[in-house]
Amino acid sequence: MKKFFGWVRNTIVVLGLLYVTSIFVDIRIEGVPLNTVYETAAKETFKFVEDLIERIRKEPEVSALTVTRNEEGQYVFATTIKNVKEDELISITIDNVVYTEFEVEDKRTYIIVKFVADVTFEPGEANKQFTVNNIRYTRNDTENILNADITGTAFKSIDLAIVEARKNSVIGIYNCVEGEFTTTCSSWGSGVIFDRDTREVTVGLNTFNEYDYYIITNAHVVEGGSIYRIYYNGNELNDRATLVGTYTDDTDLAILKLTTRAQLLVLSDNQFVTKTALPVYQGQTVFSIGSPGGPQNFNTVKEGIVTALNVPISLGNDSSLCPNTCSSFQTNAALGAGSSGGAMFDSAGNLIGIHFAGNEENTVSSEIPMSKVFEAIEAILNEE
Repeated sequence: MKKFFGWVRNTIVVLGLLYVTSIFVDIRIEGVPLNTVYETAAKETFKFVEDLIERIRKEPEVSALTVTRNEEGQYVFATTIKNVKEDELISITIDNVVYTEFEVEDKRTYIIVKFVADVTFEPGEANKQFTVNNIRYTRNDTENILNADITGTAFKSIDLAIVEARKNSVIGIYNCVEGEFTTTCSSWGSGVIFDRDTREVTVGLNTFNEYDYYIITNAHVVEGGSIYRIYYNGNELNDRATLVGTYTDDTDLAILKLTTRAQLLVLSDNQFVTKTALPVYQGQTVFSIGSPGGPQNFNTVKEGIVTALNVPISLGNDSSLCPNTCSSFQTNAALGAGSSGGAMFDSAGNLIGIHFAGNEENTVSSEIPMSKVFEAIEAILNEE
């Protein structure tokens, strides 16, 4: 082996000396100057090496698709593509629509391709998925197609008409203890009207409808109370709600029943028919409705996004509620103390959670997911 490398070394030295000599002495091989032979060989060798590198170069890869909204409210798609140069990319196909005009950020080992696209949502739709079907690119003067199956999600912005409509199903709750001579109300929270029973009642010659409204809230909102004063559209109702039951199996939920002749608006949400919770996505747009601090802040609205999923929350060692941890997801649509039991909606107005906890800085809002809400409703109402 040493002899072989020694031979290679000696050959390179001899060829180098011959090349240097050919610069000063007209040495020809079959009439062609030796230095020309060397230059031609060098070019062919370089082209061979370049072609070899191109042949062993890694295949392109589409690794991500994100969809965000810019300040003008337009939806901006951003696709991350590895092993393709800016001048090689021809087009990107997303949901069978071909895009050829885009901006490219070169990150050396990958490129980020951005473009604006129209996004429309159907009624009741808060999120819409898109899929990168393929990219077209050139390599070695040949056009190629890379098939892909990378998805990204666009989130609908807040519709103020939807926000206003959902306010009518969120109520305020004063937790009260009825004594022999007085009633003391100590704590405040919120709740969501999710169901109603109707019956005809006849008193003397008069017949009228009487309603049983069912309200989902937190167990800690109703804890220790015997009757509950209900505020609707900012005004206190004459009738009082009673506790149907609580459910604290890794959660913090309760149901109240309000019997009244007043006509209140039950939340219109198909989830309560299907009993199937809609998926929640990190980064999706949401808004919360609740009354922090009391009726003076009735049904305050806060817009935000989902910041974390599947977060276990402890209510403290002295709490009897969800003795292990509560299932939750988190948002930055935090309203503050007193908004417990309030509603968290997606941008299409679908209920995605019930608020039950937050941090002292009022920057994080923890929500009970709908899968737990349906579990609680079934458990409580089946025991009624």
